[in-house]
Amino acid sequence: MSNNQLHTQVENLLYEGRLKQAIRELSEAINSETYWELYTRLSEVENAYRYMLEYLQQGMPDPNREALHCELIGRCLTINDEYRLLQLLITERYSLFAQKRHIYRGEIATEEMRLRMIENRANIETVKMTPYPERRSVEMELMQQHEKLLQEAFYRLYAKIGWQAHDRKEVITLLTEKEIPVIDRATLIGAIVLSLLQSFEPQKALILCNLSTNDETIISTRALIGLIIVLTTHTKRLKYYPELIQAVETLRDTPDVMRRIGTIQIQLLRCRETQKIDRKMREEIIPAMMKNPNMRSGEKLGVDFIKELEEEGQNPEWKAWVEEGEIKDKLDEMAKWQIEGADVYMSTFSQLKRFPFFNETSNWMRPFDKNVPQIAELMPDNSTNRKTLLDAICSSRFFCNSDKYSFCFTFGQVPQEQREILTQQMPEGADSGPEPISKAPKEQESEILGNQYIQDLYRFFKLSIYKKEFVDPFTQSLNLLSEAILQPLMENSEAILHTFHYLVEKEYYSEAIEAGRILEERETKSKCDAQFYQKLGYCLQKECDYSAAIDSYTKADILQPDSLWTMRHIAQCYRLMGNFEDALHYYIAAEEVAPENLTLLLQTGECLAILKRYEEAFARFFKVEYLDTNSHRATRAIAWCSFLTAKDEQAQRYYDRLLQQEKVRHEDYINAAHVQWIAGNRSKAVELYKKAASMCSKEQFEQQMKHDEKILIERGASQFELMLLREIIE
Repeated sequence: MSNNQLHTQVENLLYEGRLKQAIRELSEAINSETYWELYTRLSEVENAYRYMLEYLQQGMPDPNREALHCELIGRCLTINDEYRLLQLLITERYSLFAQKRHIYRGEIATEEMRLRMIENRANIETVKMTPYPERRSVEMELMQQHEKLLQEAFYRLYAKIGWQAHDRKEVITLLTEKEIPVIDRATLIGAIVLSLLQSFEPQKALILCNLSTNDETIISTRALIGLIIVLTTHTKRLKYYPELIQAVETLRDTPDVMRRIGTIQIQLLRCRETQKIDRKMREEIIPAMMKNPNMRSGEKLGVDFIKELEEEGQNPEWKAWVEEGEIKDKLDEMAKWQIEGADVYMSTFSQLKRFPFFNETSNWMRPFDKNVPQIAELMPDNSTNRKTLLDAICSSRFFCNSDKYSFCFTFGQVPQEQREILTQQMPEGADSGPEPISKAPKEQESEILGNQYIQDLYRFFKLSIYKKEFVDPFTQSLNLLSEAILQPLMENSEAILHTFHYLVEKEYYSEAIEAGRILEERETKSKCDAQFYQKLGYCLQKECDYSAAIDSYTKADILQPDSLWTMRHIAQCYRLMGNFEDALHYYIAAEEVAPENLTLLLQTGECLAILKRYEEAFARFFKVEYLDTNSHRATRAIAWCSFLTAKDEQAQRYYDRLLQQEKVRHEDYINAAHVQWIAGNRSKAVELYKKAASMCSKEQFEQQMKHDEKILIERGASQFELMLLREIIE
């Protein structure tokens, strides 16, 4: 049995509560000499479980028995994970984990790392007081030293397994040390998140819980995002770690954290759209843009081209192209995505992750920093306070950190002459872009930093050379409301309502229903307004739960009477249930609100025709024909009802008219053939039947003929002749 197979088998046994069998499987695999520490811990679990079973057999009362059982399963799950990772050192020696574990021996050396990083920071600050020409070489040397220190700290945190409570406390001290740059500490949070996704350990998750309430926005934001991703990825495990559940529940006592969780929930759900947007960018928007000659000319590239797009009147040809062509709609859609916070640059930058910088996993987790040696070499010395264009791009709120690094490395490949143009300082008074993120209000700062971090993580799990070594959290639902154990984190009704509206808009109907039901249960009726019930009913209708949809629509109708939209959807649901009488009731009520609505007139007429109230149906169909002489739907309805009521000349006249149109359906030819067959024009009928058969599949044609057979017999056709008709058509 392979390492992964054993891991999966033991994990499944534990989830089923079969602890004894799981222990047996692990005991047979773990060598007591090679992995003596793991073997000892497993033996402790085995002994505790044996005593628990013996006490149960003897009838001894134990109120903590269930809690102990959960604890033992949790400990066994952790041992199972650790054994799998240790086996990687043998079976996959070139994996990221094996490489880093071999180098750092699985030791964090937290206090040593903290002191070394503080010393390095102090040395860099001291050198900065030296005049520029003299300091450059020393500063670059210290920055290189800083890079090695940061990578070492990152991989020590990542490669450590078997975390204990003292490890957690020491790491929290490291990550809250104000004398270490906050950018470095934010990077190290990524190591803990990756480690948790590779091997779930409660002590590591407790670190993220602790940092989620930190007063430094970037630290708390990254910790909270990492925690939510880990919890939604490892939901099955949570009940086995009561200390972690309790720590997560304490987050509910911090209103700011609960508000931010609601925002993060939408940001994570938005990642589902990235793949759709990426595909649309590649297949539609970018190709459409490249069709414009101005995009290919080469004379309008770079800053001048961007300026022409932004300044009205500078480029009349571009403006006309944008306004008149279909690209306007595509660019409008792209702008809408960007306003929503969607990831519109994945397609653009996905090919720019091949620089050596991205071979280091730690660099995918780094906030953008101009002091990174490779970046510092590209940045000109800016002795004034005026920004360069490069500064403005690097401080942009719209690009994630990973993409900013990609831009800079790409910029470094631009010929020197063009680089000088791009690095020239902007004129005084020119708009040099938005204020730094740190100067934004705290709520907005958290949202921007969170969106950037999520996009950084998304790129790592989709594009990194090590992506296959991790569970990709973005293949999970990432919906806190989908798991009962995580729902308390979405206690805020506004957050649930916002999530509900988002899920409806993006057509995740089953999840929207789930969110809607939770809101109904938790909330007083103040937030469940007519629009809420309309949307909930619509989702239920899309999921084919028509009875429940009618219930929601009816609540919307009570809160907002005479809504045409609501009444029509209630009627649709009744029709889909086969209840045409009730459907007609709502169609007629809707007609009173909009008597000239042509679609509604047709729907009401069709319902009347199904109920064989043909004269009332004709009245509506003729009204539609009068108001819209080009209504093919009215023509079809009049023709078919004429046939059903034996008005064959009228039916033939309308079908003749219909068959002269450009877009004729195979059903039109079949129905016209029915009229001719009943009228005795058999040759003409066969001709029309054959035309219909050539326009659709054999199954479609036979299904339609079988469906209409009863009607044809009622109109006087012979069942025997209809059988022979099939032979003629074939």
